[in-house]
Amino acid sequence: MREEPAIHQGEEISDEMENMYLNFYVGDGVYGVEIRYVLQIIGLPDINAMPEMPMFMKGFINLRGNVIPVVSMRERFGQVEEPFTERTCVVIVLVGDREIGLIVDAIKETTTIEPEQISPQPKTSQGEGNAYIIGIAQLGTGGVSILIDVRHMFGESLLDATA
Repeated sequence: MREEPAIHQGEEISDEMENMYLNFYVGDGVYGVEIRYVLQIIGLPDINAMPEMPMFMKGFINLRGNVIPVVSMRERFGQVEEPFTERTCVVIVLVGDREIGLIVDAIKETTTIEPEQISPQPKTSQGEGNAYIIGIAQLGTGGVSILIDVRHMFGESLLDATA
């Protein structure tokens, strides 16, 4: 098993990375993940298909000898898959001790989002929101970003299916 970088051990993060988020586009929406879970961003490589996986699991990539499952964030969010463009890329995140690739439409920016900029997510008619949504952040540009927690988005059952 590969040793995790020091930043991920014990959920400790450096002061420079506290409240930092990578914001990216999926469809018309902007979404953000805590930068501490982001390992790297790569151009869209060839993806090897896997049988009998959920529709949003596009397959896997081989990145320097590491086999990494790849997820279409459009399909994960219930959106229609569209052809990839030159801006489509893969954000490699670390969830537990597993690397997962997130196919996103484009990168927007990395920014600091203070807790007071984050509003709770709206509740649905069932009274529950999505467990993986941290909240809605007000960005300095006047826009918003839906902040997601990759640890809750990709639970143990999904990670077991890709092992």
